[in-house]
Amino acid sequence: MQYNRNQMNSLSNYNPFKEGAHRATIEEVKNGKSKSGKDMFQFDLVGENGEKGSSWLVFGEKWSDGTLQRILASVEDNNQKIPNSDFGYNQGTVNFLKGKRVFIEAKAKTGTYVDRNGEERQSTGTDIKNFLSREEFTMKGGATQAPTDPFAGGQPMNITDDDLPF
Repeated sequence: MQYNRNQMNSLSNYNPFKEGAHRATIEEVKNGKSKSGKDMFQFDLVGENGEKGSSWLVFGEKWSDGTLQRILASVEDNNQKIPNSDFGYNQGTVNFLKGKRVFIEAKAKTGTYVDRNGEERQSTGTDIKNFLSREEFTMKGGATQAPTDPFAGGQPMNITDDDLPF
């Protein structure tokens, strides 16, 4: 290999979710505290095509239990059994959710932020806005997403049952 500065990797291989409904896996669940000091989970999500994103659930708010119920419904709608358990801000919930498949909705970021140099900049990218039920996922067009074959240049895969070894 010959050195060519223009061919070095970028510092970040971060690939955010595009706007819309997606299938994802909860790769990691981290316990933490919100800026206001409330208990919080951070969900690190990975999409079918390597997309990445994060979502947060703050406990102690009037909407916290309903949001956790929504996450569990999304897990269940991905054909994963929900055990009879005490879900909440506890290690059992962290352990259960890690590795689970979910449906999510990503929306374009809006507004501005102040960068390290004190300059106001337009927000870019997407945020994970909601965990979705199967019905919501389908209504938002998620069922029409075709997984892509990484060896086909990003084109939809054309695989029949006859092509599979099982």
